[in-house]
Amino acid sequence: MAIQHLFPRGIASGDAFCNRTQERLRVAKNIKLLEHSLIMSPRRYGKTSLVRFVVKEMGVVYGEADLFIAIDAKRIVQRILVGIKQIIDQVSSPLEQKLKILSNYFQRVNPKWIVGTKGISVELIPSVEDEVASNITEALQALEYLLKEKKQKVVLFIDEIQEIGEIAESKGIEGAIRHVAQASQYISFIFSGSNRRLLSNMFFDKARPLYKLCDRMVLERIPEEEYILHLNHYAEIQWKQMLDTATLDCIFNLTECHPFYINVLCRRLWEQDPLPNEEIVQEIWFDFVDEERIEMIRELSTLSQGQRRILLSIAEGNDQGLTSKAALTELNMSSSTISENIHILEKKDHIERKKNGALYLIDPLIKAILLRYYSDDMSCK
Repeated sequence: MAIQHLFPRGIASGDAFCNRTQERLRVAKNIKLLEHSLIMSPRRYGKTSLVRFVVKEMGVVYGEADLFIAIDAKRIVQRILVGIKQIIDQVSSPLEQKLKILSNYFQRVNPKWIVGTKGISVELIPSVEDEVASNITEALQALEYLLKEKKQKVVLFIDEIQEIGEIAESKGIEGAIRHVAQASQYISFIFSGSNRRLLSNMFFDKARPLYKLCDRMVLERIPEEEYILHLNHYAEIQWKQMLDTATLDCIFNLTECHPFYINVLCRRLWEQDPLPNEEIVQEIWFDFVDEERIEMIRELSTLSQGQRRILLSIAEGNDQGLTSKAALTELNMSSSTISENIHILEKKDHIERKKNGALYLIDPLIKAILLRYYSDDMSCK
């Protein structure tokens, strides 16, 4: 099997998918019970991989609307329509029959919609693009009507849903989704997002339409013990022996079990002829760090000098007590300024708090860049 498939940069599927046993069971249960799900985690933790793996495992008809590239209300409608049309195309019915059912529906509800074909797929086109909320409601209700006629349950996955919260029409769109979701008998909605602040505003604020609509799941990093089984399985295939404890510990310490960076590092390790040891792991990781330096420095440059200082301090192990006298002197900032900058860094998803309150950097590559290039320079310029 190709190494890039075992350790992909993007979606992990098939043999590349590692663990997530409890999460898979929970998502599958929600789909069966038609309970809607919200999956939260930083980017590149594997939310999309999880959803796609579950629906494939279950054999459920599935459509996906990725809102990450949706910069305004019209594009959000377009992306949701893409997901709806993916489902319609898979519904177990001849094309002509689906067209007839949908045409009959819109003739009764809103005859201004255009229902036609594009190649071998159904095409849905709203006549008035500016009516964003009603277009989403009508398209979802049309899908529900078709599914009811065919007695078929499906999954609609709306990825990076927090993007809706950034536009002026957000409450109208959220209301449209809730209106259909809370009454649906055939569509299981799965939402995911990476911005915790926006997601909290959308789903946990009593004044917002999506309040308490979903079962919330917070996707954590995969435990080391699961990765040990996964990596050693493929090490035995590749080198006829398992990785030793020191090598595995080195992989986990450098990547901090971040799924994306585990795959980046292991893809390069599995391209090597000799069985990797601790020295090889470090050499390959820091080659990668050096390659990504310019891009990461560009990202860090968007932060204030004070925020970069705080990130470096956390990277160096000062994960608690950043407002102590020693920290105030080292950072050359007041307690209130440090607290304010920590809050900003949390909102921007650069740092997160563990259960014990300790802070840590979400992206281990940024941590490596800071320690490698800035550790002796607290100015972080």
